[in-house]
Amino acid sequence: MASTDLAAVRVTAAVPCYNGGRWVADCVASLRVQTRPPDDLLVIDDGSTDDSAAQAERAGAQVIRHGVNQGLAVGRNTALAHATGNILVFVDVDATAEPDLIETLLTGFTGAEVGGVGGQGIEAHLETRADEWRARHARQWFGPRPLANAPYLSGLCSAYRCDALRSVGGFNTGLRTNAEDVDMGLRLRRAGYRLVYLPAARVYHQRADTLPSLVKTMDRWYYWAARVRRAQGDQPWRLFGGVARSLVSHPLQDGLSGRPDLAALDLLMAWVKLRAIVRGCAARDTA
Repeated sequence: MASTDLAAVRVTAAVPCYNGGRWVADCVASLRVQTRPPDDLLVIDDGSTDDSAAQAERAGAQVIRHGVNQGLAVGRNTALAHATGNILVFVDVDATAEPDLIETLLTGFTGAEVGGVGGQGIEAHLETRADEWRARHARQWFGPRPLANAPYLSGLCSAYRCDALRSVGGFNTGLRTNAEDVDMGLRLRRAGYRLVYLPAARVYHQRADTLPSLVKTMDRWYYWAARVRRAQGDQPWRLFGGVARSLVSHPLQDGLSGRPDLAALDLLMAWVKLRAIVRGCAARDTA
């Protein structure tokens, strides 16, 4: 499928949702006004106990309900099972898409070897020090330049060939909250697919953080990332190197930009990450 063959492509957009009532209407609205609209727009309501499903329906999405909460990977697989398109676009419920998101993502599918194309998440809220730290040091992107062979695609903003996802058995349902995107990236690349990162494809992350929520997010992400990499034989010790480098780069960046007040968070988050990686590497029941 060449990047210009947009008329021949059928796109299903999917929003996994668990208690996302405060965001889901805006997320759906942003997908309904795309320059290249999706042919189907699904919200996978994963056993929400709030009014997410009703809000999604009022916003114009087709809602598919899970009777009980089953986790993010199961939600993504449900979207795959109901997709009528050959490209499946995921946007997380706590994000809103730029109007050209889908059109931009489709330009990355330049050949059959491209299994997926992803974009970047931009933090929309900078109200607390936790928000600012996340926007600086926990970005859901791979930088300002495109990558022809990205290691994985952030679940926040990604598109996949449906047949590629099916060829590797879908998402790992053991990964309920985190790292299902990392795991999928590893498996697709080992199956011979290439993943493309396009920073021009953008969504805006609407979640605001407190210090406890930031600690919880970093702990979960690095714990599950370490487990996935260990299970896949992908040398999880490399995560330690990234944390070690951040102990130098993050305080330096914050100091040079006039934010030395973030230095304490730099040290705390490094400790949180290292502890999570150790736990993930030591876990016996690998993902």
